[in-house]
Amino acid sequence: MNNIAFSGLASGLDTGAIVSQLVELKRAPIYRLQNRKQGFQAQLSSLVKLKTKLTDMQSAMQDLDTANEFSSLKATSSDEDFLTVTPGSDAAAGSYTFEILNLAKAQKTISQGFDSVEESIGSGIVSFNVGGTTTDINLTGFNSLESLKNLINNDVAGVTASIINDGSESGNYTLVLSGEEAGSDNSFTVDVSGLSGGTTPLFTTAAENVATDATIEIDGQTVTVGSNSSDEVISGLTINLLQAEVGKEVTVNVTVDTEGISEKVKTFVDKYNDLFTYIKEQGGEEGELRQNPTLRAVASRIERIATSALDEGLGSITNFHQVGISRGDGRTLNFDSSDFADALNDDFNGVRDFFIEREGNLGKSYLFDQAVESMTDSIDGLFKISNDALNKKIEYADDGIDRYERSVESYRKTMERKFTAMEMMMAQLQAQGSYLAGITQ
Repeated sequence: MNNIAFSGLASGLDTGAIVSQLVELKRAPIYRLQNRKQGFQAQLSSLVKLKTKLTDMQSAMQDLDTANEFSSLKATSSDEDFLTVTPGSDAAAGSYTFEILNLAKAQKTISQGFDSVEESIGSGIVSFNVGGTTTDINLTGFNSLESLKNLINNDVAGVTASIINDGSESGNYTLVLSGEEAGSDNSFTVDVSGLSGGTTPLFTTAAENVATDATIEIDGQTVTVGSNSSDEVISGLTINLLQAEVGKEVTVNVTVDTEGISEKVKTFVDKYNDLFTYIKEQGGEEGELRQNPTLRAVASRIERIATSALDEGLGSITNFHQVGISRGDGRTLNFDSSDFADALNDDFNGVRDFFIEREGNLGKSYLFDQAVESMTDSIDGLFKISNDALNKKIEYADDGIDRYERSVESYRKTMERKFTAMEMMMAQLQAQGSYLAGITQ
């Protein structure tokens, strides 16, 4: 049965408003729990940002954690119209003189002329051998020059086919087969002896269309190259041959990319500073993580690695200030690219070993990486522990809110019943009073 509320009809009081105010006072613990829950959720969100900034710094340091990554090289060509060079991770500094005698060419094979692209070439087997790999095309029924072209393009890897019309009155259509890759290893043969019942295409390869390798001289030594792009001629370098000219010399210099290394170190310093700027913000009076132990633990561990001397390295450099990295304001770092370049020039190996891991050398990159891996471990890392604790607190807050909501709802119903009963009693008394007043008159 629904409760009947008179809402002050007898008493003249706004009992509905009174009940609402009493219930609102009763909800105070709920609001406190909701605020705490919002605080926990804000901490979770801030921890995600903290972890992202921490791993961003880790990624920047990982670009400096091996000898190949740290020893960035750049390659320059004296004439990029003839030759370009790209250094790989295992390249070594050096200088080379190239002379490109001839470029590698792809094979081109041409059929005799046909009067129409629809002329029948018969049926049977056409066999292709491309670089030692055989592919058979089985032609059945009516097959035209055009259909053979399409089958080759669809089914034969390493060869493309096209039809050329030279404009002659007859025999003007020729089927042209082209190797997809240059070099003698990519030459091909075509066997049409299995065709019958039509005009069998007869393919010929002119001397100038034979697949050939490139020939170059490097520092006076003649080298044959199977293609115009190769990473097998000089260890760690990919060379791209673009033009050939006998007597034309192109010089390639492979040098340490000081600017590239410096940029990697600067990126690390920028990410480190971004991390500690966020730590300062979150640790302030308005910070969501000002009382979270993970924030303090991250700051302490990372800063300790940055400020302590390297005691497990192979080189003579043991502190950041020796490579142009100094303490800044608010726990940040300053990077002086000029001082860093000087350190590289004075002691490249020492600077390298200060950062990288090799042969028992545990450089700063390794130490930062291990620290971040430990703190972000998905099983027992700091962030996992902190997130679990916050989620548990949110769960407790939700349980508390649910309990208080039920209690408040029960309280509201009780108050409504009491005020309704009071209004009904007052209404009865008023009715009795009016009755008695009428009798005495």
